[in-house]
Amino acid sequence: MPAKSGSYGSFGPMAKQRPPALIDGWLPPAARLLERHEAEVRVPPDRAYDAALQVALSEMPVVRLLFWLRGIRYSREMTIRRFFSTPPFLSLAEVPGQEVVFGIAGRPGGLGARLSSPDEFRSFQRPGGMKAIANFRVDERENGAVISTETWVATFGRLPAFLFRAYWLVVGPFSALIRREFLRAARKRMGT
Repeated sequence: MPAKSGSYGSFGPMAKQRPPALIDGWLPPAARLLERHEAEVRVPPDRAYDAALQVALSEMPVVRLLFWLRGIRYSREMTIRRFFSTPPFLSLAEVPGQEVVFGIAGRPGGLGARLSSPDEFRSFQRPGGMKAIANFRVDERENGAVISTETWVATFGRLPAFLFRAYWLVVGPFSALIRREFLRAARKRMGT
C-alpha cells in the first residue's frame, strides 16, 4: 500500500489522530504537530521495526543530497537510528520493537544545542529557543504493520515562534520529502 503523508502548516495545536504513544510524554503543552507520515507493510511488527531503524543513509540518495546542501554532517553508512542518536540529536526514549523518540533543541533554524541527557532535554525551555521532537513507531495491523513518524515543535517566546514559522516555510517541504524517502527505503528493505 502507498505511504500516507501529511504536512501541517497551521502551527496550531492538533488533536492526535492515533492511539497514545511514547512521544506524547515528551511533548510540552504548547507543542505543535508539524507532520505525520505512515506506510503499511506486510511484515510482522518486530521485523518492520528492526528494518526501519536499520535503513542506512546510503539507501536514500535524495536525503544525502539535502543533508549536504544544508551542511548536516553524516556518513553514508549511518543508519536512521545512529543518525538520530548522534549530536546534536538525542535519543530520548524507546519501547523496543514499537517506538523510539528523538529530540533536538536550540535556536530556530540552527543545528541544535549540545544536550547530554533526556532529563536535560525535558527541562530545556530557554527563552528564544525551540525544541523538536520526532518518533519512529510501528503498530500492528491485520496483515502486517504500519510504520509512522511524527515531528513536533515547541518554541519559547514570540520571536522564536515567528522565526520558526519562516524557517518551516522553506524547510518543511524538504522535511516531508526526507520522511517519505525514509518510508520508501524501509518498505523496499522489507520487500513490500
